[in-house]
Amino acid sequence: MKIWYFVSLSLIIGIGFSSCSPQVTQGNNSSKKYVKEEFRARGPLFWVAPSGLYKGAVPCQDCAGIEVTLNFKKDYSVEKTMRYIKTGGKTIKSKGTWVVQAGNIVQIDYPGNVSKEFYKAQAGAHLLKLNAKQEIEKNPTGQFNVFNKY
Repeated sequence: MKIWYFVSLSLIIGIGFSSCSPQVTQGNNSSKKYVKEEFRARGPLFWVAPSGLYKGAVPCQDCAGIEVTLNFKKDYSVEKTMRYIKTGGKTIKSKGTWVVQAGNIVQIDYPGNVSKEFYKAQAGAHLLKLNAKQEIEKNPTGQFNVFNKY
């Protein structure tokens, strides 16, 4: 009776271990290959969504710069205000919509405007302005293209 108990217990344990194997069979029946399955992230695991006011400046050819305010709203709309930093500088306002893409890139579309704006959302409530190729703009002074939350 002890042998029957030992055999059945061994069989149950063996089936239990083989059914929970981390190996996956790949290939056809003639060339079975066992590969350990690994976890791979599929898409972004988290994202940083902007909300509220962000202020910064962008370079300007004929003035000291352009002060930009971005107001992100919960309904995915955005209001942009641009003020030219010079005597008698004008202010331009526009409205658009925003969405967060993979890699924490915020894309802003303005109606009637073919070009899009891209910003890299950073932890700590910062946005970095990107160019059309979604690359960080390099500037020698470092004072432009960084937007801070207000």
